[in-house]
Amino acid sequence: MTQSGYLLLGLTAVVGALVAVLVFAVLRVGAAARKASRGARDGAAENAFLAAALQEAVAKLKERERASAARATASERLSGEIIVSMASGLLVVGLGGEVRILNPSGLQMLGLELIADDARFQTLLGASAPALVAAIEECLTSRHPIVRRAVDVQPAAGTAGATHLGVTVSPVLDESGVLQGAAAARSPDTANEASSPG
Repeated sequence: MTQSGYLLLGLTAVVGALVAVLVFAVLRVGAAARKASRGARDGAAENAFLAAALQEAVAKLKERERASAARATASERLSGEIIVSMASGLLVVGLGGEVRILNPSGLQMLGLELIADDARFQTLLGASAPALVAAIEECLTSRHPIVRRAVDVQPAAGTAGATHLGVTVSPVLDESGVLQGAAAARSPDTANEASSPG
């Protein structure tokens, strides 16, 4: 063999080695790509599972929220129906003196017609039931219930005689124990059992 034959053989060996290195590199890159793809598929499946679980949890939470809102609405409606249906008069006032609730029996008991939305109990009852105003103010000041206090309600013009009632006034507290107002209700069997004022 001649020198050019050896040179050609050497170049062929070098090119073969380079091709082998190139094939090895391509195979490694391909394996890495397959591994990354498999990991991404596994990660995508895991992410899809987590997303589905999160969506299910959010759906359950929304359903609970809707159910809770429906219960609250039903409870509020029932409370309103109970207040309106009570045979005992009920008057609830806020700290600022605003009348929050006055049921139909309370209107009748106090000899009142409809009242304004911004009515204050002192103005509303001052002339006809000053002892009731005093009992409510005492309850708001002391934060203690006033049990079976006797009060006289003066009749509206054109009606006969004062009405003698026994009332119980209780403080209205929120869940933290903070005073929010007072609730006055006609005590049962008030004509015989009401104590005198003071």
